[in-house]
Amino acid sequence: MVVGEIFNKMSRQRKRILKHWRYGRIFAWINRNLRSRRKAIKAVRLLYKQYGLIDEGCTFCKGKSFTLIAQGDRYGFDLDRQLCNQCGLIQTYPPLSPEFHKEFYSQYYRPLYLGTQIVDYQLLIKEQTIKGKKYLNYFHQHGLKPLLKDLSVIEIGCSSGGTLAALKRFVRSVQGCDLDAKAVKFAQNSFNLNIEVSMYPSSLPPKKRLFILSHVLEHVFNPLETLTVIRKLSEKDDYLFIAVPSMNMVAKGSYKNDLRRYFHIAHATDFTESTLRCIAQTAGFNPLVTDEEVNGLFLAGDSKAIDGCKNCKEDWIANILNIEKTYSGWFPHL
Repeated sequence: MVVGEIFNKMSRQRKRILKHWRYGRIFAWINRNLRSRRKAIKAVRLLYKQYGLIDEGCTFCKGKSFTLIAQGDRYGFDLDRQLCNQCGLIQTYPPLSPEFHKEFYSQYYRPLYLGTQIVDYQLLIKEQTIKGKKYLNYFHQHGLKPLLKDLSVIEIGCSSGGTLAALKRFVRSVQGCDLDAKAVKFAQNSFNLNIEVSMYPSSLPPKKRLFILSHVLEHVFNPLETLTVIRKLSEKDDYLFIAVPSMNMVAKGSYKNDLRRYFHIAHATDFTESTLRCIAQTAGFNPLVTDEEVNGLFLAGDSKAIDGCKNCKEDWIANILNIEKTYSGWFPHL
């Protein structure tokens, strides 16, 4: 108990709303130095120290008042996870730079995430195929079934192409883009897909389109900017489908009810259904259906001014604390 009290005291040198010691700097240091991926972790940490962090305000509302949530993530990176007190968006703040993001996803992400320097893209196809079938069912459930044969699908962040390959025969055409050159080459060779190495598509098909952002928006430097670019690429009434990891699903068993597992250096932003709707609407997309998983289907429309999110600061903090209460892992609350 004495050791635990000392650990807690040292770990709370900055006031956090998640007070358990596994969210502090000391545990982050232990985590990144003792785990099997420490070489990959060290390389990534050196990279963001090289590029530095940005201090330009919240990526959504530009507010500069934050509440500290945690000082480490699943890998032990010493980055702060914070809540913007103005709009309620949870994000890494100060954030990693755009230059870091570009290099990280081109060389470092897969080895860190998969725990190996050599990525077997064939092993990723099963998961991507399952996603493709899941999304097809989602589109059927939400009114797109009779429209799919006339829709051109553009997946931004398509990786090795398994999702597009699963959707290909049900839609008018498919194409994609990704920053991982090896993944793109694999998709081109394996599925003969129209995929390019790029953040955004360099050309677009005519007629009605369905853009897909599957587990991409949480990774980007600025989600509002990303959605704004996609809105500019879209014609009015084009569709946009977004899937992101849901912070609120942690309370329902995702990530073993552990927010520390959920917090991830690659996830620059942590979404709930309400924050995703706010950002998408601000970028000019009208929500057709959203849920707390979080999935959302949107229609390109006119830009709308959104005054932050509807919840109050106390609700946001209370929500985080309620999620933490569902944790019953082997790290005791000393």
